[in-house]
Amino acid sequence: MPDPPPPRRLVLTITFAALLAFAEAWRALLSAGASAHLDAWASTNVARLSTEPILPLFVSPFVARDHQIVWLALVALGMGMVEARWGWARTLALAVAAHVGGTVMSEGIVWWRVEHGRLPESARHQLDVGVSYIAVSMLTAAVIVGTSTTLRIVAGIALVVIAPDITSGLTGLEVAAVGHVTACVLTGIVTTCSVVRTKRMPDESRRTADTYGVS
Repeated sequence: MPDPPPPRRLVLTITFAALLAFAEAWRALLSAGASAHLDAWASTNVARLSTEPILPLFVSPFVARDHQIVWLALVALGMGMVEARWGWARTLALAVAAHVGGTVMSEGIVWWRVEHGRLPESARHQLDVGVSYIAVSMLTAAVIVGTSTTLRIVAGIALVVIAPDITSGLTGLEVAAVGHVTACVLTGIVTTCSVVRTKRMPDESRRTADTYGVS
């Protein structure tokens, strides 16, 4: 029997958390005008995505305007748990899917409502930045696929605590609320399907999937 692989190093989690911390520290040094300009440039609103759809999607998670330390801690907790189970590649794919999915759904609704006269034209330009879609996605996935029962409970409690804030405005189809719910639902579907698929595997294949994160 071959020796088991060494424990996974949380390369993605450490790198992402470090980049987020660096971005927050750098933003704190900017003037109010420069900070506002960065927010507007990185915003994934309808106006920006209509003219430059790629760069804002990559930059916006690193432009946190509120509760920066809290979101950093939540991302590190959730992403670390998922990466420990799935490895960096699948964790990154899930994070990107949740961020892009939450953005497309929430801003797509804004676009439709503006086009049909339900919202003013200014709604195309509202700020939409931050790492929260990724954070709630990682916490959701951690609850489902995390290997530590204690940490899964912690992740679940964190979701319950922030739920009133991240879903505020959902009945009015506000951007942040729609994005958060979309990220959670998308993540829940993907991770649950993965768990079900893994459980249907033969025992040996299941052990291999759990070991290498390839279910």
